Amino acid sequence: MINYHYVFNNNLKGNEMSEKVSPFVVTNKSWVIRKVLADYFYAKNLFTKLSQEFHDGKEISFEKVKKFSELLYTAKEDLHLIFKRLKDPQKSRFENSSKYTPNADEIDFMNNVGLLFHKATVARELKYMLEVYTTDSDDYVQLKSLLGNYVEKMEILFEDGIELVKHLLKDYNDNLVVILYLVENEKYVMSALGENLESLLERIEGNKNIDKKLVKVGKYCLQSGWPDRAYSIFSKALSFNNKNTEAKKYLVTSFME
Repeated sequence: MINYHYVFNNNLKGNEMSEKVSPFVVTNKSWVIRKVLADYFYAKNLFTKLSQEFHDGKEISFEKVKKFSELLYTAKEDLHLIFKRLKDPQKSRFENSSKYTPNADEIDFMNNVGLLFHKATVARELKYMLEVYTTDSDDYVQLKSLLGNYVEKMEILFEDGIELVKHLLKDYNDNLVVILYLVENEKYVMSALGENLESLLERIEGNKNIDKKLVKVGKYCLQSGWPDRAYSIFSKALSFNNKNTEAKKYLVTSFME
């Protein structure tokens, strides 16, 4: 596994501990995290298809490689909407802004996204150049080999990145927006992470608390004016624990005439 971890001092100075975060960042953090994860999973699933096509000897689409690169760029920049940029890794110095100071897990993930983006950008340019040369030319052979090297590097980065995401999700176990996304996009998330929803939620919340967390998500949906989504989430909670009285109560009082 690649070590992305910068030197990071958890014992932040007093002024950093009391840092002021802008209302915009506080309000939008949950949704930004959700969007970043959604884009990362989209990029991972797209890359899996591109990588398979490449290894099968098929010509991969430049437009798909471009889309892949753009997804990672968007994820990288979205992370900096809410987290300070690290200016000096050796001294753990961040930019002076009204954003959150990322913790060690968040820094690792941000590094992973950044490295993937830079390699995806090179892969995009290599694919563009490959379309200029004939397949029997020396330049084509060399560029194709170099593209293969970058595909392999990105495969390793994604292997590490998926493990980072699974670890990071524990930090966001109270982010109801993220939990809602995971539940509503079960098949897509499972494809990206290689883990089913039950196993993932057990990792995040613990086996005995999954239904309780889903009830919180269902209540959030009701408060947000999403009754259909709430109904689905309360039903999902009962699938984990059919004795959850709170989920039953909400299904009866909110949806039964």
